[in-house]
Amino acid sequence: MSRENAGNGHPTDRLMAVAGQITKTGLRGGEMGVAAAQTIGYRTAMMTAALSNPIDFANPEFIRMGAEKVEAAVEAFHAVATGIGEFGQAWISMIAKQTQAAATTIGGLATCKNPVEIIDVQQRLLADVVDAGIHANLRLIEATASLAAAGMNPAYRKVRANARRLAREQA
Repeated sequence: MSRENAGNGHPTDRLMAVAGQITKTGLRGGEMGVAAAQTIGYRTAMMTAALSNPIDFANPEFIRMGAEKVEAAVEAFHAVATGIGEFGQAWISMIAKQTQAAATTIGGLATCKNPVEIIDVQQRLLADVVDAGIHANLRLIEATASLAAAGMNPAYRKVRANARRLAREQA
């Protein structure tokens, strides 16, 4: 699961890229629903026709129905497991950045000689914390969008391929 702008670019550009990815995932979900309905229709007709002749139940399509679901599930599990690792790294990064900002502030406050220096350290802390928070949350959003897409993509490919193949065979 690679994200084009993960950790790079202006926050607005990164957020727009994530919005595009989420939109694409949503559209694929709709396409998958239509393709699944078509596939179910074709396969239901095949099963109904096979009821009149039990030998027709040896059709490889009936075996494929189960095997492809297992294949897609294994592929999705692998993609999601990888994505969960990236998601965990995003959380660790967020915590580390906040901890680093706090440590820098404590060190800076220890060296302050007057109130102006204290205010300067506090301003730097606020800027660092806000910046770290924005980037850490963007990384979490990117990881979440990637995780959603990765979990759905294997099923999407199988369902769309089945609908196209069965439409050709029925034509």
